[in-house]
Amino acid sequence: MTPRKIRALMVEKDVSQIEIAIALRVSPVTVNGVIHGRWSSRRIANAIASKLGVPVEKLFKQYAA
Repeated sequence: MTPRKIRALMVEKDVSQIEIAIALRVSPVTVNGVIHGRWSSRRIANAIASKLGVPVEKLFKQYAA
């Protein structure tokens, strides 16, 4: 899924990057980097997917089996 579509889904589900960052004790910049594919973190990708209620593989192609 593209970063723009992930962001739209976050808005739809009322989930912020800051909320995810606080829960994981990382910076919002780190969460944004994972969303935009600049960094790879399975832990952060899983947290984003969990908050949005979708499989991680749907959001991030690199984690597809």
